[in-house]
Amino acid sequence: MIFRDSRLKSEAVNRLLEIVSSDRLITETERLLDYSHDESPHPPCVPVAVVKPVSVEEVVRIVQFAREERLPLTPRGLGTGLAGGSVPVHGGLVISLELMNRILEIDNVNLMVRTEPGVVTARLQEACAAYGLYYPVDPASLDDCSIGGNVVTNAGGARAFKYGVTGDYVTGVQAVLADGSVINYGGKLRKNATGYDLNRLLVGSEGTLGVVTEITFRLVPKPAHQVDLLIPCRSMTQAVELVIRLVQERRLMPAVVEFFEKKGTDASIRVLGENLPFPDAAVQVLIELEGNDREAVAEDALKLGEMAMALGTDEPLVAEDASSQARLWKTRRSLAKTLKQLYPEVIAEDIVVPVSRLAETVEFIRQLESRFGLMIVPFGHIGDGNIHTDFCRNESDRAGWQERVNRAVDELIDFVVRAGGQITAEHGIGALKKRLMKKGLGEAELRLMRHLKQTLDPDNILNPGKVLPDD
Repeated sequence: MIFRDSRLKSEAVNRLLEIVSSDRLITETERLLDYSHDESPHPPCVPVAVVKPVSVEEVVRIVQFAREERLPLTPRGLGTGLAGGSVPVHGGLVISLELMNRILEIDNVNLMVRTEPGVVTARLQEACAAYGLYYPVDPASLDDCSIGGNVVTNAGGARAFKYGVTGDYVTGVQAVLADGSVINYGGKLRKNATGYDLNRLLVGSEGTLGVVTEITFRLVPKPAHQVDLLIPCRSMTQAVELVIRLVQERRLMPAVVEFFEKKGTDASIRVLGENLPFPDAAVQVLIELEGNDREAVAEDALKLGEMAMALGTDEPLVAEDASSQARLWKTRRSLAKTLKQLYPEVIAEDIVVPVSRLAETVEFIRQLESRFGLMIVPFGHIGDGNIHTDFCRNESDRAGWQERVNRAVDELIDFVVRAGGQITAEHGIGALKKRLMKKGLGEAELRLMRHLKQTLDPDNILNPGKVLPDD
């Protein structure tokens, strides 16, 4: 589709003002800049307008307007994405769902929550916890990201080792399609085999197939007790061996198995300006155990500590209260932001491999760092094979650095795919990673995805330029 001129004519502005009030329509360039980027290194792209609906009816009319006016429409949550998914690369309209931020219902009988997409993930967790219920998906940006953004990227997080990712909890979705029609699929159902699973179709679609306006999630009872262990390892090989043994130990089922290297600890100390545990450890593994029986959780923590020290680690730190746990989590929870404060540019990859291939993958990352002369900081969800691989620019020659990073990323993705892994585990594709899609998927899979996009959005209105690679 050929999009119209990037400027909105006065009659088009007046039509939008018939849909939303003037305080929910942004056309001033200075204010538009806030919606021209996300947290990725993708260059800013300024939209012609930002419109902020507060109801599904308004979303319908905005989608219909965009289609009639031949304007690209970029759905946006709170702009915390790391792949350029909410950057309006073709200009046009940004439809910001930030004001659709109501938790509609917490159902204590069916163990479900209904919510609008603009709710901050941490607020949803806290609201459910007040009922003794648990929404366990735990992205690192939970204090800043929206639950709708989590859905359309199928976000994961630290607790994916035990609990899975966002899509594992979605039981119902309301969404507006490109023709303005509204679908409601699923609901407060633990089982549903009624036709094609439209929930799964929209989860991870990054706003390219529909605008999600309401979600129903299943919840679980919140465990009564939690113990965190921070284990200092002498090498990455030792850390990976600990994880492999932990996975093979059927009796232990941690909620969290995370890691970060000394480079991450050093960066955190520089930015936070305070002492942190085990500053000299080559690698630190953060493990969270939980359960309803305090003694059983304590016994598991003791067994885990003994397992680690039998491999030659130093004695772990154990935290049983909230303040101590927050101290153990400080480096890991803030590491992505910390690196952005230290370096002028960070390119974040989030590869995933089978756990059995972790050791060789980490070693390959080290080889890339040496061969290409790059600063690479790996960290993340080692328990489920998801390694965040952050390329940090520590030189002034940006063009030369970018060229070496591109070559290193290509080699890394080739290695990961050969190892049975994939190009992204939770950040999504967006605009930045679509060039890698042909490495991760075959032509048949890509052809099917293109057919789905063409069928649901024949005019290519919804978030064009995202996910699918250019032909």
